[in-house]
Amino acid sequence: MDPVDRPDPIIELYKKHVDRSLLRENLKLTPEQRLLKMMDLQRFAAELQRAGRAARKRP
Repeated sequence: MDPVDRPDPIIELYKKHVDRSLLRENLKLTPEQRLLKMMDLQRFAAELQRAGRAARKRP
């Protein structure tokens, strides 16, 4: 087997821990839908950061 054709053992190790069903579901979305989903996630992350900062300021 040519070294180029041989799977990289490190990549194979990581592939075990990837939920491919999530990748497939995401690829069913249009590029615009994926961007909107990502923007929603960014808004959610920003809100979590704000809530965390507010919680740390409380006595």
